[in-house]
Amino acid sequence: MKDTYDVVIGGSGIAGSATSMILAKNDLDVLMIEAKTHPRFAIGEGMLPLSAVWMWIVGEYFDVPEIQTVSDANKIVDNITHSCGVKHSVGYAYHEQDQPFRGEHAHQLVPPDMPFYNESHLVREHIDHYLVESAGSYGVEYVDETPITDVEINEDDVTVTTSQGSTTGAFFIDATGGNSILAEKMGYRDETPTIETDTRAIFTHVEGLDPFDDLIDEDDHPNQTNRLHDGTLHHVFDGGWIWVIPFDNFERSEETKASVGLTLDRATYPRDDTLSAEEEFYEIISAYPDIERHLKSVEPVMPWIRTGRLQRSASKSTGHRHLLTNHTYGFVDPLYSQGLIHTFESVFRSANILLDAFAEDDFSTDRFTPIDDLHQRQLETADLLVNNAYKATGKFNLWNAWTQVILAESVFPDLYIQRYCMKYLSSGDLDEFEELLEVPRPGDNAPFASEKNALLERSADVLNTHVEGKIDADTAAQSIFNELKQADWLPKNFYDWGNENERHIDGADPAVTTELLTWGQTEAPTHIREGLFDFETPEMM
Repeated sequence: MKDTYDVVIGGSGIAGSATSMILAKNDLDVLMIEAKTHPRFAIGEGMLPLSAVWMWIVGEYFDVPEIQTVSDANKIVDNITHSCGVKHSVGYAYHEQDQPFRGEHAHQLVPPDMPFYNESHLVREHIDHYLVESAGSYGVEYVDETPITDVEINEDDVTVTTSQGSTTGAFFIDATGGNSILAEKMGYRDETPTIETDTRAIFTHVEGLDPFDDLIDEDDHPNQTNRLHDGTLHHVFDGGWIWVIPFDNFERSEETKASVGLTLDRATYPRDDTLSAEEEFYEIISAYPDIERHLKSVEPVMPWIRTGRLQRSASKSTGHRHLLTNHTYGFVDPLYSQGLIHTFESVFRSANILLDAFAEDDFSTDRFTPIDDLHQRQLETADLLVNNAYKATGKFNLWNAWTQVILAESVFPDLYIQRYCMKYLSSGDLDEFEELLEVPRPGDNAPFASEKNALLERSADVLNTHVEGKIDADTAAQSIFNELKQADWLPKNFYDWGNENERHIDGADPAVTTELLTWGQTEAPTHIREGLFDFETPEMM
């Protein structure tokens, strides 16, 4: 550890390592300080198409192929580890107490096959370790087992004190997560999170997981291109849900483990400290016969972890000569797997702003305000989606309606960001991505943004009215279905929005994606056709 650097980064998770490589690639002298060591356990294991797309964009834009490697399951196996699953399905299986699972209570979204990314289930200990080692190849200095004990923000530099001594930098990036010393010292951390979601979790890694598809009747299968086991399965019930993330569902994987975690609304399920974490887990799932059947025979390969409240927030994420990464700024809940999307949206924006700041030798607070705006928007949107999901879990009909809203929230925003990749692949011009930096959050200027946001707000209002006891669950569900039926910006030939019997989208079926593209190019409202489907399919497709 030298006396001074351009940038000192606290923490070496994905955000810290990815940012360090980008900065070092652009000739900045970077120190990355880690309190623990690698390889190490971390959650944030399930990708989505949009998180893979953002990794691909960031790697391509900044010419850091190691980041792009993580966007593709085959590249992970070729370059990093054979411990890698695939996420070619997002499945939800809704359960009622003391009742067997029924196929009509399932939803499955199978994403389309894309040639430039391939979303995965990440064994984070291998991925994070790879990115740290890759950072070294760019000249990033890395020290581990070195806790940061103080950060002092000065007018002309930043002093970082560690267990091994002190160093200075022109700028400090805090990627240390929820235990940030800087956030506490600056008074940024909210004592009570400004988040409505209030949940906790119990989780571990296990061996011996059977595919849920093998345990249920053939008539209860979604019968799409991929199994539920070919991605992340969510077991959903009143007041909670379970993630099931297999790492053995890829033919090239040599892993045998899976990640299993139970996430609970704390008002519905107060923590029971008379039971161990494992005992409480099995006590809760014993009310749901087919969840218990799916998970009763698995064997944990690490100690069970039981958390307090998951949520955290902060009043700010930037200031003079410093910034907090998105995960340090705040967190909501793992439902809908938004974490890696937020991370790479943030890395893309933060690295651009920071490189400009060094080029102009200007670290004024105002320059970094867009990062505050982005992180606040990410947290607010995640809270809106997740908090309302828990409100909808009480009865399947209401969960069914809300899940259709989530599908609408997913399909077009994914396509909108993919659109920039299509344009880039056709033109070869990195400037195609510049527009993503011109709005508070990527997608704000999408042609469907106002309609989508209005649908979310109206659906949230309906759920609030239901929670207040003013309408029953069936009335609330029908109101949301009616909103979806009236949404002319959604493609009805692709999915029958508002039909309570509609469940699944099979994006891996070429006929389905062709229907979507045909609608977009011929029948969509003009603003959707001209602002979303205005790309040519590149030759590699």
